[in-house]
Amino acid sequence: MKRLIRDRLPAVDTARVLPHRKTPAGKTKVLHMNYMHSDTSKTTEIECLRFFAKTLAQLELRLEIVTDEGCREEIERELSQSVYQALDYGVVISQNPVSKWAEDSVEYLQNGQMAVLQPFDNELLEWAMTVGRKERWQGKMSPSLLEEILRDDHLWILLGVRVNELRTGLELERAARLQGQHVGHLRAYIEGGNMITGEDATGQPIILVGKDAIATTAHMYQLTPDEAKTVIAEDFGLDSIDRVIAVEQPGKFHLDMGMLFLGHGKVIVNDSKAALNDAVEMAEMVPSETMAKTATKLTLQCSLEDDAAQDLRLAGLEVRREKLENDVFYNFFNGEFVQGGDGLNYYITNGSFKDTQETFEALMVKELQVVEKVFFSPQPVAQKSLQERGGVGCRLKGSSL
Repeated sequence: MKRLIRDRLPAVDTARVLPHRKTPAGKTKVLHMNYMHSDTSKTTEIECLRFFAKTLAQLELRLEIVTDEGCREEIERELSQSVYQALDYGVVISQNPVSKWAEDSVEYLQNGQMAVLQPFDNELLEWAMTVGRKERWQGKMSPSLLEEILRDDHLWILLGVRVNELRTGLELERAARLQGQHVGHLRAYIEGGNMITGEDATGQPIILVGKDAIATTAHMYQLTPDEAKTVIAEDFGLDSIDRVIAVEQPGKFHLDMGMLFLGHGKVIVNDSKAALNDAVEMAEMVPSETMAKTATKLTLQCSLEDDAAQDLRLAGLEVRREKLENDVFYNFFNGEFVQGGDGLNYYITNGSFKDTQETFEALMVKELQVVEKVFFSPQPVAQKSLQERGGVGCRLKGSSL
């Protein structure tokens, strides 16, 4: 039976080409977004479009928008305004509505082609990811608490399986084929935010992949973790599985919600220790079930952040710890590096309070000297988007072509 399951693994059809790098070395010139109607957050959707359009016009970058026929008029009406006169953009119409999370269902390859996520059985997918977490996390807490965490993942650490339910990859493939483009398929279950392509200190390509994705792929096809890494290496033309670095989820369902790959072997990983200390103090001062659960959740998050940092260090990367996210109030890990028309590097991310933004921009511009400037989305829009479990880096995906 195990052999029959392993034989279901499809053949490679991605031309064995690397995905576009998400580090500054990727020199991102095009940003892709999906636009959809939403009864609960229509204002958020249009405000995100406005922010992206204004920012990319200023940076002389191209915006590619995928949407359905029902949204075409709304987009054209907005972008016909004079404030967007300098914007270079295109609109691709999909047969059905697409998810707003453009990051997660497709990889834009360095040869200009794309590879989309294949659909899996939802129940089997959830089972595989949950089993992987149980195997990795069982020594961190009591068996009863672990069962609760795995059962109620939406209250603890969400499973990264929602892209599969939305089937956006199929819509993108259909639209691309109508334009005469070749479309490959990702064989591993990797939602885009859980894979970050970049380079090591010597400039050689590496791919950071969340352990949820490794474990899920292994269980789905009855492979070992190293064999799952081999699948990823083959799809993207890497000469060794050592270039596929499995990283524990940093207390988040996707890597790009809890770490920032600066490039050339340097990564910032979230550090929630101070928040944990505050939560423990509050739980002692004001004993309650809510306070105790907050402290417990942060204990797990800190442990997973430490594991992620250790995985990166063992792979030879330089790790820096910074607190760059706070639930829905801010998340600076989640963003996109781009190269402006002036040849300089910039970073686009979620907005927050003025002093918090200034501290982060000083880190990126003055201390680390990674970018020339940081562009922040409007704070109210960022907060609403983060409440939906996604930010700027989930709504945009970069490419060089």
